[in-house]
Amino acid sequence: STVLQQQFNRVGKAELGSVALPAIMRTGAGGPENFQVGTMPQPQLQITSGQMHRGHMPPLTSAQQALTGTINSSMQAVQAAQATLDDFETLPPLGQDAASKAWRKNKMDESKHEIHSQVDAITAGTASVVNLTAGDPADTDYTAVGCAVTTISSNLTEMSKGVKLLAALMEDEGGNGRQLLQAAKNLASAVSDLLKTAQPASAEPRQNLLQAAGLVGQTSGELLQQIGESDTDPRFQDMLMQLAKAVASAAAALVLKAKNVAQKTEDSALQTQVIAAATQCALSTSQLVACTKVVAPTISSPVCQEQLIEAGKLVAKSAEGCVEASKAATNDDQLLKQVGVAATAVTQALNDLLQHIKQHALGGQPIGRYDQATDTILNVTENIFSSMGDAGEMVRQARILAQATSDLVNAIKADAEGETDLENSRKLLSAAKILADATAKMVEAAKGAAAHPDSEEQQQRLREAAEGLRMATNAAAQNAIKKKLVHKLEHAAKQAAASATQTIAAAQHAASSNKNPAAQQQLVQSCKVVAEQIPMLVQGVRGSQSQPDSPSAQLALIAASQNFLQPGGKMVAAAKATVPTITDQASAMQLSQCAKNLAAALAELRTAAQKAQEACGPLEIDSALGLVQSLERDLQEAKAAARDGKLKPLPGETMEKCAQDLGNSTKAVSSAIAHLLGEVAQGNENYTGIAARDVAQALRSLSQAARGVAASTPDPQAQSAMLDCASDVMDKANNLIEEARKAVAKPGDPESQQRLAQVAKAVSQALSRCVNCLPGQRDVDAAIRMVGEASKRLLADSFPPSTKSFQEAQSQLNQAAAGLNQSANELVQASRGTPQDLAKSSGKFGQDFNEFLQAGVEMASQSPNKEDQAQVVSNLKSISMSSSKLLLAAKALSADPTAPNLKNQLAAAARAVTDSINQLITMCTQQAPGQKECDNALRELETVKELLENPTQTVNDMSYFNCLDSVMENSKVLGESMAGISQNAKNTAHTQEALEEAVQMMKEAVEDLTTTLNEAASAAGVVGGMVDSITQAINQLDEGPMGEPEGTFVDYQTTMVKTAKAIAVTVQEMVTKSTTNPDELGILANQLTNDYGQLAQEAKPAALTAENEEIGSHIKRRVQELGHGCAALVTKAGALQCSPSDAYTKKELIESARKVSEKVSHVLAALQAGNRGTQACITAASAVSGIIADLDTTIMFATAGTLNRENSETFADHREGILKTAKALVEDTKVLVQNATASQEKLAQAAQSSVSTITRLAEVVKLGAASLGSEDPETQVVLINAVKDVAKALGDLIGATKAAAGKAGDDPAVYQLKNSAKVMVTNVTSLLKTVKAVEDEATKGTRALEATIEHIRQELAVFSSPVPPAKVSTPEDFIRMTKGITMATAKAVAAGNSCRQEDVIATANLSRRAIADMLRACKEAAYHPEVSGDVRQRALRFGKECADGYLELLEHVLVILQKPTHELKQQLAGYSKCVASSVTELIQAAEAMKGTEWVDPEDPTVIAENELLGAAAAIEAAAKKLEQLKPRAKPKQADESLNFEEQILEAAKSIAAATSALVKAASAAQRELVAQGKVGAIPANAVDDGQWSQGLISAARMVAAATNNLCEAANAAVQGHASEEKLISSAKQVAASTAQLLVACKVKADHDSEAMKRLQVTVVPRGCDLTLLYPPSLLQAAGNAVKRASDNLVKAAQKAAAFQDHDETVVVKEKMVGGIAQIIAAQEEMLRKERELEEARKKLAMIRQQQYKFLPSELRDEEQN
Repeated sequence: STVLQQQFNRVGKAELGSVALPAIMRTGAGGPENFQVGTMPQPQLQITSGQMHRGHMPPLTSAQQALTGTINSSMQAVQAAQATLDDFETLPPLGQDAASKAWRKNKMDESKHEIHSQVDAITAGTASVVNLTAGDPADTDYTAVGCAVTTISSNLTEMSKGVKLLAALMEDEGGNGRQLLQAAKNLASAVSDLLKTAQPASAEPRQNLLQAAGLVGQTSGELLQQIGESDTDPRFQDMLMQLAKAVASAAAALVLKAKNVAQKTEDSALQTQVIAAATQCALSTSQLVACTKVVAPTISSPVCQEQLIEAGKLVAKSAEGCVEASKAATNDDQLLKQVGVAATAVTQALNDLLQHIKQHALGGQPIGRYDQATDTILNVTENIFSSMGDAGEMVRQARILAQATSDLVNAIKADAEGETDLENSRKLLSAAKILADATAKMVEAAKGAAAHPDSEEQQQRLREAAEGLRMATNAAAQNAIKKKLVHKLEHAAKQAAASATQTIAAAQHAASSNKNPAAQQQLVQSCKVVAEQIPMLVQGVRGSQSQPDSPSAQLALIAASQNFLQPGGKMVAAAKATVPTITDQASAMQLSQCAKNLAAALAELRTAAQKAQEACGPLEIDSALGLVQSLERDLQEAKAAARDGKLKPLPGETMEKCAQDLGNSTKAVSSAIAHLLGEVAQGNENYTGIAARDVAQALRSLSQAARGVAASTPDPQAQSAMLDCASDVMDKANNLIEEARKAVAKPGDPESQQRLAQVAKAVSQALSRCVNCLPGQRDVDAAIRMVGEASKRLLADSFPPSTKSFQEAQSQLNQAAAGLNQSANELVQASRGTPQDLAKSSGKFGQDFNEFLQAGVEMASQSPNKEDQAQVVSNLKSISMSSSKLLLAAKALSADPTAPNLKNQLAAAARAVTDSINQLITMCTQQAPGQKECDNALRELETVKELLENPTQTVNDMSYFNCLDSVMENSKVLGESMAGISQNAKNTAHTQEALEEAVQMMKEAVEDLTTTLNEAASAAGVVGGMVDSITQAINQLDEGPMGEPEGTFVDYQTTMVKTAKAIAVTVQEMVTKSTTNPDELGILANQLTNDYGQLAQEAKPAALTAENEEIGSHIKRRVQELGHGCAALVTKAGALQCSPSDAYTKKELIESARKVSEKVSHVLAALQAGNRGTQACITAASAVSGIIADLDTTIMFATAGTLNRENSETFADHREGILKTAKALVEDTKVLVQNATASQEKLAQAAQSSVSTITRLAEVVKLGAASLGSEDPETQVVLINAVKDVAKALGDLIGATKAAAGKAGDDPAVYQLKNSAKVMVTNVTSLLKTVKAVEDEATKGTRALEATIEHIRQELAVFSSPVPPAKVSTPEDFIRMTKGITMATAKAVAAGNSCRQEDVIATANLSRRAIADMLRACKEAAYHPEVSGDVRQRALRFGKECADGYLELLEHVLVILQKPTHELKQQLAGYSKCVASSVTELIQAAEAMKGTEWVDPEDPTVIAENELLGAAAAIEAAAKKLEQLKPRAKPKQADESLNFEEQILEAAKSIAAATSALVKAASAAQRELVAQGKVGAIPANAVDDGQWSQGLISAARMVAAATNNLCEAANAAVQGHASEEKLISSAKQVAASTAQLLVACKVKADHDSEAMKRLQVTVVPRGCDLTLLYPPSLLQAAGNAVKRASDNLVKAAQKAAAFQDHDETVVVKEKMVGGIAQIIAAQEEMLRKERELEEARKKLAMIRQQQYKFLPSELRDEEQN
């Protein structure tokens, strides 16, 4: 293809130089020409080949210089690697036994894998260089280019080593190693050429870089062919190249069309823009083709796929640029249409290419014929489980399920017919029949659920049927499913091993530029551990691929994968910690990227391993037995090789390493056996299988180590002993696993348990014998025996008299003591060295002990009396004991050098030997004063000296600073003893203080830095830390057991449901913000991370307390899956923050968010499976609190006088409905209480039934209240309060039911349940009385007062309970609330005096609100963390006194109403005084809460007007934002019902307009009230007006905020990103806050004042058109406008089918023309579905009519009433 070259010459400054530039003489193109007279000569054509003029190149920038340095050092590294590729690696001598052959094969496999992963990285790096250097050099990210170059060179260096080893092995096996070396050389030279052309200062054209890159791709492919690792099908690669070329030709067509536009464009600037855009398009396309050539051979690698996708994105961007430039340049529709069609073709070709890559990424073609169908069945059943509660969705999924199972049945039948083996054919047909039956059952259940969408029972039936179908599918297609899962695991394991290899290479490359040696050391350590695990993983993959039907090969792969996860995770953490300390930017970036890729690969591996384990689980025990038997055979073969003298150690094996491995593996076998016995005792077959597998894996390590020890031992006898013992261990272990298999089938059978214990003991003894065969161990045993033998002499009753003098005996003892002390120290040293060292030192220790004992006995003979003699013997015995302990400790440490505490035990044993020698010598030398102290000190110093020679070994548990302090103390003591040290000690002390101060400052600085970095990270989209936190939370779920959980499953379930729902809300918010304000995504991502952390923390105890282990592990798995989804979403959010306008990333974010929402529903479903009943209670409680909030809003509308009746209805129309529904609720309540201790199933049904009844009751009471008319607001409020009390009581009852679920009858929770039930009955009775009295003018006030008294009693009970409030508030809030009581008291006294029913009703409503608010605020303020205990008690006491006093006042008013006498009215003043004095006490208690800092709450009146005007401005801005929104284009000729989005927008605009008018009018009211003097302009009467103006401010703020929220939700909705729930809740929020504003405005103004007249808007009630005109209607109109507009919005949203199945819609970009057919098909589909829906509705109506005909006449009349 033609390559267009862009030239850049940006020189920012004038240049000096000579004007007289030398001329250029060139020969003519065709040589000298003849001139002829009379004819015209040929035209003189000028051809210049080579390079266009570049102008004067500017000097290199610092980033370019850094890149030049990186490239130069990389080129040197590549050349060095190339030079080493002349010769093979020299192989060590290898034997011919099974282990040696296996080593050869595994080494070849590992080398091939490593070379493959390195070639992947080289091609990905090359593609990255191509992508990054496209475009303007000024915009190039040179650090990223440097990172890619570093990746290429570091991988090439590592690859050369692997190639040399593989070539040597191939030659050894008779292959052609030379060709492999040549292929590697070719690749190295291609890389060299690439690096030359990539130099920033290089003058070569871009085409050369692309050619060099293509050559790297080609040589890579050849190298992979040489090692037999071409991982993709050649057809796949050809197709890939064809698709890339298709993109190129589509882009060429687009460039031509853009050229046509440029030719027709008059404006030269626009013309230039079109040409530039077209050029860019051609460039990016040629680059895509080059990139494809590079990565085609290694396309299976995710990093290579990523690079190709990146190149594709650049093409998409440039094609879009072409369209944009053409649109700007011309209005010619014909031309633009052509450009649009061409651009669509480019997009289509790109999508084909990306789909092709994606298909490969998902693991290529489906395996087997059942794959597609089984996949669908498993996914859809999962969806059915998670859509419980939504019958429509369940039925829709059931349709898909039926289709998929029918496909599967047909496929199985076809296989059965083609099967020659009759037995197999019969099996297949039987599986097909079971599947068909299960499908029929499921279809039946689906019909039931469709016919009764509200029936919980039908949904449960459908769920059970789906579960049955899922099991039948698993049984029928078991092999297909298993193969697929294992295939996925192979793929994931391969990628994880490759990513780990890359990370290790990056870590090694970064070492030279790491300025923190400690961090580097830690990284190297973790790399070593992973490097040991990679071969196991690679062998697992190869084994599984070569034996696809072998269960043991699959299980080996699963085990290798699971063992890889933990070290892999540690390496990722170490790499991330090291990145900040690496000075070379490119190396740091490389390491960071590798760590990120490895973390992602590990997450994939974890999921794949988990799923494969579930599928392959039952075969674990058989596989373990097979492995143990094969190990036994290998050991027999090794024994035969040893007899012939041909047993050689494998490369890398030394005696020390093998001896250490043997010690470690012995311990691993012991602990695995203990685990196995535990699982057998539990009787769990699955877990027993896993434990058996762990035993077999540990035995494999043991057998390898035993062979290594034998091969490294020159002594044939020792060789034979070692191999015999190891074989014996295998034999006994084989018996053990056999017994375990039998025992697990008979759990609790004492006989099989006893046999198992005996076999386990035999294994344990065989293991001990095996360890004792180690050189060193044998010698230590000999020394222990020698000590024992020698010590027998101490048992004699008397000793022969000594022939030596006391001085001689003493001198001999001292000498022997020094010798033994010395030997003890040497033994300590040797136990950390080689087995030979240990053998030598333990022998010497035995001899020295013998000599010392001889001298000790000699000394005992010197003692004249029996008592002294006995004391010497006793000391000698203690030395004998401590010597044996020392030898045992040395033996244990030598066998297991890494064991914790063994080193400390060894040091302690050595000290004990020294101490006991000192004691003996002290006793024997008491005659010589001073001498013993000196001798003891010298011996002490000898012991200490050995510790100083090993400074890395821990000797105590003190911290660094404690040690420093200890050194300080002791050096002072030393200073006092020895002059001269004191000065130094003082200096040290001074330095120490300065150091501590500096450390403190450093600590604070680091904390500040961390905080700042976290905030910056959230804001800037740096998401690494968040993803790490999520990954850590996921990993913690897999870690070992935690302590006993404190709560019950229900506690954890409740918290988890709440957190999961919070996550869902945050995710929805992220989708909205991705469109409106991507800057806020960081904060939301942080919120998501924290919420997920909390969820994961709760999941572990929830899993432990779940009903059974299966549910527990299901919950954990679901939470982990959600974690992976959250991590992906956070990553996408970070990417979108970095490039907010990138449509691809936005699409990916929305897709990720959809997946997270889906995963949240899966978590909720898993929790529900755990305790369906309590889950239903949690859902029900949440629904009830929604109803209460809705009733609160209705109360505010009623209070404001805007709850109007519909048409001309009366309360009588609703009375019967209310009474009937209330009675139904009482029945539901009884069922609920009865089922609290019954099955979870019944409890769930009862909870759901009670919620649907209370919902109906609330609706019918609201209609009844409205029918009373807005002229009687107080009665409306009484009625709604009565139903609100019922709802509250139901909420408490559901909570109590949940707590009592499954508890015994005498549990306190059951007692609490009974109390809640009583309250519920009381409140329903109260509602019934209120309904009956509502129209009775004579009694309705009295009834309202009785209800209020009961309500206050209930509130007081809650207040007096020890349960702390949900939130805390300030004393200022508390004081504001007490003001309401003063007003209410005055109202109550007035009502008592007047005895008018309307006064009493107003008093009842006001009292209820005032007391409830006061009690709530009192408790919240009292529980503030800064309030002391005694002040809290005081506040609570006076709060209770105040409420009690007020209750007495109300009860007295009730007495007066029944018998109004003058005397009783006289007593009212006394009651009101009591209330007033307790209010005073309350205010004093509140002031005490603030202590001396008490400040009167600031008067809000002053700032009210500004706040209101600010709110109005905010709303206007929001309305303008809505104006600019355009709904997605929809065809005009379609059915009217398609027009939901316009309806949504119109409704949202109406609300914005209405609320704007309200707030402006309210601010005018505020101004006027100040002018009239009703509200002080200065805060003199702050206490009086504060609450009102504060109410107005907060109401205005809420209206503004709610409207803004609504605009965002509407915006997201019309773009198809939001959920219906979000939009509806935003509309409800606007309604609620508007109601509050109306109440606030009404508090002060007179009905006929100017202020109220100012609050005027006119409403045109057609649909949602709402225009604002001044003046003529009243406040009610404004309120109703908002209420109606909100209702319309809710209706529009609920109608909008755009929310349903949104994940299936295809978004066609507005920018791309075309896709008409797609739109028409979609319209047709929608219209058809709507017709179907309409028919279903009609059918349902007919069924109901039919049923009605058959009802008994009594019931029919009742229904009509």
